[in-house]
Amino acid sequence: MSQRIRRLQRHHKQRARAVHLNIVSLIDVFAVLVFFLLVSSSLAAARLNVISLNLPSPDRTVTPQQQEKQPLTVTLRKTELVVSSSGGTRTLANTPQGYNIQALSDLLVEVKKSDPSEQSINVLLEPDTPYDDLVKVMDASRITPAEARASGLPHELFPQISIGDAPVNGAVPAPAVSP
Repeated sequence: MSQRIRRLQRHHKQRARAVHLNIVSLIDVFAVLVFFLLVSSSLAAARLNVISLNLPSPDRTVTPQQQEKQPLTVTLRKTELVVSSSGGTRTLANTPQGYNIQALSDLLVEVKKSDPSEQSINVLLEPDTPYDDLVKVMDASRITPAEARASGLPHELFPQISIGDAPVNGAVPAPAVSP
């Protein structure tokens, strides 16, 4: 072998030994990244608003005392909102933009002023009601407008929201009875 070939082989062997993979810095980057993801996910989870809903169960029985008191109910129909309470039934026609949420909010403030101890409301939906409309009605039912809060009403009007299917127009909903 020539001296040049031996020198190249020796140089190649030295380079092959000198290469190592240093993953310490990569582990440091991943440790910081994991810490950042854990902190940001816990902050994001704390900001989520979770609304507690009372959904109807098929095995629920209605007592005579519950039948006597007319529950506060908002029914979303395609052309109107129907609000029924112990004080009677009011119909709010839709505006060109959709449901009249402002009038609903004002009416619910009146109901709250007449019965401050009332905490629950039923929201009944017709089939194919848009989800955004349900959220708007639930927000109007739950959150007290700023003007009403200034007059002494609590921050939440009716925090206990139950949702269900609206009865066929004109029909009276039958109470759920267990067999």
